[in-house]
Amino acid sequence: MPKEITELLDEYGRSLHNLFVELPDHPAITDTLDYVLGALYGIVQAHKLGFKDRLTQYVPVYRPHLANYALEVSKGRPLDPVWNAGFHFNSGIQRLAAAFDRVPQLLGARMKKTIRGKTRSTTARERMVEVNPNPCRHWETVYDEVNVFKHYPEGRAAGRTVSMNDALLAFGEMTQLILDKKGEIAKRYPLSLKSR
Repeated sequence: MPKEITELLDEYGRSLHNLFVELPDHPAITDTLDYVLGALYGIVQAHKLGFKDRLTQYVPVYRPHLANYALEVSKGRPLDPVWNAGFHFNSGIQRLAAAFDRVPQLLGARMKKTIRGKTRSTTARERMVEVNPNPCRHWETVYDEVNVFKHYPEGRAAGRTVSMNDALLAFGEMTQLILDKKGEIAKRYPLSLKSR
């Protein structure tokens, strides 16, 4: 791994470690941070495996390889590192996107709002704006990318819009929000009964 990315990932790991140590042992905090840890793991593994950004459509010979990988997976055999790197990258950004929903809820964002007498659910973006005074452009880009994976059959077959750099910056935006609101989180979630 290039040194600057390795150092950044190490910094994220230390920040996450400190959050686990310093925040109360409450299921809402622990489960959210566990998910964030999974995002970090996915990004680290993708980088270690040499993940390459793919801004264009995948190559025509890709699909036959997938058929072969299906047989390899079921036998527990190692897979192509390029595919494996993409798998881990996707796992990491999916968890980052989920945190875009979860972290504002952890911070008490309203799930519903009333407009002209009608109550409706708030959007993830509305919840984020409610609790986060800072821009989080990269985190929002990751959230949008994952929504394409989730909601459209073609997913990102035509090419990605999120790069490794975007994922790293999104992780930083997320971590900074949690660090900035650490005191607020600790007040909202006292220690769980099992940790007292």
